[in-house]
Amino acid sequence: MRRVNILAVLIRCFAVPGIIGLSADLLSVASAKEMEQLTFVQGSDIDTLDPAISRSVPSYNVIDHLFNRLIAWDGRDRSNFVADLAESWSRSEDGKQWTFVLRQGIKFHDGTDFNAEAVKFNLDRIRDPKLGSPHRSYYADILSVDVLSPYQVRVTTKNPSPTMLELLAKESSSINSPAAVAKYGRAYGHHPVGTGPYIFDSWIPNDQAIIEKNKLFHGVSGKPSKIVFRPVREDSSRVIELRTKNADVAANLSPEAAIELKELNKSTLLRVPSTFQVFFEMNLTRPPFDDARIRRAVSMAIDRQALVNKVLLGYGKVPTGPFPEGTQARRAFTPVKYDPDAAKKIIDEVYPGGYPGTVVMWTPAGRYTKDRQVAEVVQGYLNAVGLKTEFKVWEWATYQKSLYRPDPGKGTGKGTNDANMWLLGTGISDADIRLRRKLSTGDPQNLTGYSNPDVDKLLQLASRELDQKQRMSYYGQIQQILWEQDPDNLPLFDQEQIIGVRKDLNGLDVDYEGTIDFKNVELIER
Repeated sequence: MRRVNILAVLIRCFAVPGIIGLSADLLSVASAKEMEQLTFVQGSDIDTLDPAISRSVPSYNVIDHLFNRLIAWDGRDRSNFVADLAESWSRSEDGKQWTFVLRQGIKFHDGTDFNAEAVKFNLDRIRDPKLGSPHRSYYADILSVDVLSPYQVRVTTKNPSPTMLELLAKESSSINSPAAVAKYGRAYGHHPVGTGPYIFDSWIPNDQAIIEKNKLFHGVSGKPSKIVFRPVREDSSRVIELRTKNADVAANLSPEAAIELKELNKSTLLRVPSTFQVFFEMNLTRPPFDDARIRRAVSMAIDRQALVNKVLLGYGKVPTGPFPEGTQARRAFTPVKYDPDAAKKIIDEVYPGGYPGTVVMWTPAGRYTKDRQVAEVVQGYLNAVGLKTEFKVWEWATYQKSLYRPDPGKGTGKGTNDANMWLLGTGISDADIRLRRKLSTGDPQNLTGYSNPDVDKLLQLASRELDQKQRMSYYGQIQQILWEQDPDNLPLFDQEQIIGVRKDLNGLDVDYEGTIDFKNVELIER
């Protein structure tokens, strides 16, 4: 991967990951120094540090430093896999059996051994309905996990499994210490134990989480001795933290903050494209959004170009499909035309005299770029076409708990009947999981109640298709259905990551899905 010049203030090339590095001409006058402590501030707090339960980027930023998976993606373009805890792997000709040979001599942070039994424990655990993992449905096709020897394990699926490696490379497939899970039980999310380059120290909710370098790590050690993760919800406060050097890296910055940092020229500003799209999900089980005509009408009522230009100040893109750039199997379509007159006409046709109810809108504040402000503008567009609306702003952790309410034995994901629409976003780049979690009938993360037999059929065909080109074609057909016929949400904008970094830092790696790798960060002394 190419590294960019640290003197570049803005980075906006989608082919290049967000990595800060030194140019050759600076190396002669600068030397690197390991950091004793790196402090990172982000807009939202951690939800849990149990990888089988967590579903949020703020948590993944910590989890990725604590854990390993069996395999990992090779680079940010996600085109190939590399060994992680697995040394090698093979697939049967029918695609129903995967055999993994594991690395030997690796210890969990609690001193217990990593082996095939640990792999089986983790894959069995996430499939156990008693755990209630929101990711459980992704693993539903696994029939059995068998230990063939102390360092060899076989995964057997009911059907051909072309997405097995994609699944095992996800955070939810991180390998936890079985002994630690047994010791802490339901409190394990506050006491995570993995095999990664950093060891968990502490987490005080709404205050900070601390991880420390694993000096016995089996791979290349991390460079910062300690990493501190702090939630700072106010955008202006994150800028102050960075300017006063109370923080070394600040994420989830607003366009206004980006402009301020650029003018001050005291920090490096990263503009990193992402696979994140921000949208309003809708409750499709009750009026008015149980009617696809209303969903399309409301979509036409939103001026997305104005959102990008005036609210985001150009730090984002108008969606041209359900998938942003960089997402697997992406297809691009004509953007939704802003036509409030046509939208009002459709609403009047479905509800002569106007929709009689109130559309209740929910949004978090500080999780996505200017999320509250964007939601307020959308509220104005809905009011302009004759819909009566109410508005509620949530703190992120409480917002998630309200939307992903537990359903014993089935995982989480009921959405809510207390609102008609709620603002969310996703940056998942794998087409199968990105689509299945939101669209598959009955999936625990399908909050909207979306159910379309054609989409279900295409998802099933894709999940069993070993031919890569044909599988991508199925995902393309689903995107076309969502964009042209039966939308499941109201796409608002494709998000751009805006991150502020101390000028004397080198080695930060920002993933298109939104996670940040701090392992190689070091100070540059001139």
